[in-house]
Order: sequence, then structure tokens, then C-alpha cells
Amino acid sequence: MLAGCAEPGLNIAPKPKINWNDAQSIASAISVQRDDLKKTTNFKGPNSSKGILDTVLLRAWKSDEGGGVSYQIYVIDYYHGDWRFYDTVSDSKGNILNITLDSRDVSACDYSTCAHHEHLGMNISREYLEKNQGNDIVFKISGKGGEETFIIPSIYIKAFLSVAK
Repeated sequence: MLAGCAEPGLNIAPKPKINWNDAQSIASAISVQRDDLKKTTNFKGPNSSKGILDTVLLRAWKSDEGGGVSYQIYVIDYYHGDWRFYDTVSDSKGNILNITLDSRDVSACDYSTCAHHEHLGMNISREYLEKNQGNDIVFKISGKGGEETFIIPSIYIKAFLSVAK
């Protein structure tokens, strides 16, 4: 006889798989959280990174006071080697984006190298997203120790704009 440690009535379903070619599928994966203490609504898109350990997503915050919405591209870049010390971001159209470093972490080290994570936010406007919903946002993050290029697909942008308003 098999016995389990499940709590009666607890139904834990796996997260649904996202169809990255379908705006509705992406939109349904966007988290919408209400913070009654801060009087804000938080929107967080799913991770669209092609890298296994990287994170690339859109997020936004809507304040009850004034109703304004703040938008951000959020990236966690995972890499091996020396710190990259990211400090600039530019997109494929030549726009320089404002970058904010959230944190830098060492993941693991072996005898020859370390793995690092740099957590970065780029504040953007809804207008910027609307202008780029017809084509992907391709952007390069650079620092004195290296650079990396990331993409936010146009369909992801459209889905996020349909939810975060």
C-alpha cells in the first residue's frame, strides 16, 4: 500500500505552459498583485529569456493616487568569469535606457572561476513600449567587464500592454 503526505483538499496544479506565439497565452501568465498597504497594483510578466538561468521580463506598478503606471524592463544576467559591472543599456534603435542596479550576487565558485548574477532594472515609459510593440525590443547591457544582448518579443510587449494599464 502506498501512503502520501498530501493535505486533503489541497490541489497543486503545475503552472500552465506558455505559448510564446499567442498573446492571450502570454497575457494569462502575467501576475497581477494588489498591495493594499502601499495602495498599488503590481504587474509582472513571465520570464521570456532564452537563457536557462537568465531572467528577462516586463513589470509595472500602478498607484491608486493619481493612477499613474510605472514600467520597467527587469533582467537578471547569469554568467561565469569576472564581474561585468553593467552600467549602460542601449537598444537597437540607438536609444540609451536608464539602468538601475538592484544587486550583484556570486552564485558559485570553483577552482578557476565564479558564476555571477547581476539584477538590473531599466525604467521605461508606456509610450516606449507602444512604439516597440510592432517589433522586438533588442537591447545590449554593457559594463567594463563585458556585455550581453537580450530580446523582448513584440507579442510579449502587446500582451503586457493589454494587462498592465
